[in-house]
Amino acid sequence: MAQHSKIPIHHRTKKRTEFGPVTRWIGSTLLWLLGWRVVGKHPGVDKCIIACAPHTSYWDFPLTFAAAMALGIPGVFMMKDSVFWWPLGVLVRWMGCIPINRRSPVGIVDQMVQVVKESEKIYVVITPEGTTKGAPFWKLGFYRIANGAGVPILFGIMNYREKWIGVADLFHTTGDLESDWREITERFEAYVGVTPRYRPQELEHLRLVARERPDTATTD
Repeated sequence: MAQHSKIPIHHRTKKRTEFGPVTRWIGSTLLWLLGWRVVGKHPGVDKCIIACAPHTSYWDFPLTFAAAMALGIPGVFMMKDSVFWWPLGVLVRWMGCIPINRRSPVGIVDQMVQVVKESEKIYVVITPEGTTKGAPFWKLGFYRIANGAGVPILFGIMNYREKWIGVADLFHTTGDLESDWREITERFEAYVGVTPRYRPQELEHLRLVARERPDTATTD
């Protein structure tokens, strides 16, 4: 994916705005056949960033896609660009996947903020851990996209041991990462026992962006 191309990274991705009753039934049935149950409900907003954790298996994507169908939340997924080879690329784009170049995280955040702002209705699904290999720190792209686009974060949660998957509550960012992160940590610890951490330099980056953009809400 060329960074300087004017073609948007999502130009061939299928961006659905809703799932009908048949699709919701298919999602629920698939999970039921696999022995999983759905928790939570549709957030009732037109736009949000869905932060899903924990991310421990390649089964996460098909299970999350089925849960999104069951809940009527047609999520758009960010996926590494190496997956988009033909003919698999046609399928994953149809499923709502956007190819991303992980070597350019800042550019991707800015582009996704623009995608969200330009969309009348969109739900962007992101795994903050970024890998199934047990990352010690979460990537803050999900937070920066939500904060930059002015949309809430919806917590996507799953438990392989008890076999349930779904969503929890909406969270509205304030721009104060330290304060927001305490609440994000409390919620994920309560839901799935995950204690997320971020790299300290990420906080400095957000403070720098806030200074450069006075209209960004922040509290120091």
